[in-house]
Amino acid sequence: MFDNVNPYCLDSLVGLSEQRTVLASDDIYDDRGFKLWAKGQPVSHDLQDKLLRRRLRKPLETSLEVEDALSFRDISAAAVEFIERFPHIGRIAGRGALGMLRDLQSFPVPTPLRLLLTAAQVNDPRSFQHTLSTVLVCAGLADRAGMSEHDARLLMVAALLHDIGEIYIKPDYLKSAYRLGPHEWKHVASHPRIGQMLIQEVSTLPSAVALIVGQHHERLDGSGYPNQWARARQHPLSNWLAVADTASAILARADAGAPLRVALALRVVPEEYDRQAVGVMTQALRHSGDAYGGDGDAHCIQRAGDTWRQVVQAARLAASLCREGTEAFVRTLAAATASVLSNLEKSLRATGVVDTEHLCFASSDGELLAEIGLVVRETEWRLRNLARNVHLQAEIHAGGATLGELAGLVAALDTPAATPDVPRAALAAA
Repeated sequence: MFDNVNPYCLDSLVGLSEQRTVLASDDIYDDRGFKLWAKGQPVSHDLQDKLLRRRLRKPLETSLEVEDALSFRDISAAAVEFIERFPHIGRIAGRGALGMLRDLQSFPVPTPLRLLLTAAQVNDPRSFQHTLSTVLVCAGLADRAGMSEHDARLLMVAALLHDIGEIYIKPDYLKSAYRLGPHEWKHVASHPRIGQMLIQEVSTLPSAVALIVGQHHERLDGSGYPNQWARARQHPLSNWLAVADTASAILARADAGAPLRVALALRVVPEEYDRQAVGVMTQALRHSGDAYGGDGDAHCIQRAGDTWRQVVQAARLAASLCREGTEAFVRTLAAATASVLSNLEKSLRATGVVDTEHLCFASSDGELLAEIGLVVRETEWRLRNLARNVHLQAEIHAGGATLGELAGLVAALDTPAATPDVPRAALAAA
């Protein structure tokens, strides 16, 4: 895969060369043996013109190096200042976590991966901020859970690399201000798998690191992506990274209600996340003075009813396809979808958002309205994500021949475009 030069990765590396010195560490040849770039020659737009639409003898990422490449030493050095800027992160990442990062300062991150991490840091500081936040949260989880040094290192290295696959995706999909449809989501959904393959191909890191990166958007109930794998097929640390990824995206927004929103996001559907990881996270974040901030409004009560009806209708369609699907694939996918929807139904009942009497009382309580609004948004996101996953699996299967049969279910799951996707940070909550 990486013998073909990815145009978006190449754009990023050329952009990096405009701010840092990027040199060829080896002669660069195409697959026919033609020398395209000499060792020691700096990267420039001329290289970009030569490499596009070329197949190389070996991946470009292994033939370049950048001065002052990002390392765990830089992560450790930035950690204290980052926690001062985002104090909620400090609730989970205490002295023990900072000590773990110091112990990793000399960890040998492979040169090709340091190159790409530096490109992300320079070209997209917001992405690097999320990476730093996730590493810190993983360090905090590992410290508080009493993980072995081996597991803690695996988790923190995977956290550093978890979104490295995004550099190969068209930026328009990652930074879109509009809600991506199911047919567009496949591009974003590929980034964990790309990251996994990259680590396997250009580094000698433990295979577990690649697995954890590839599975960090999976969920224990099979509702994640890209493979919709349930707990039995996941590496034990993958869901710990998923918990950290979700939490860090919310906590880095730095508003007062963030810790409670993390707790709600991780617990609204209990089957999604590892209970121990969630328990460690929520215990560390708990503070007696926390509040949602009263950002709810009366419209969320109407939305709660609409969302509940949407879940019920989609569940009926899934159940019908379980019985009447024309082929085994459709019936199997419908059954998996019905299982996820059943979990959503149970969760909505447990939160009380389908209780008419409860909702009437909530109309005069700002904090309760805020909580209901968050539950509704979390549910809407999960429905939208489920629509994308069904579409993705149907498209992969038999070249998309089953899309027509599943189109009604996808439409029922895909929520109205009331609010746009949150760029990048929302990927963590998917």
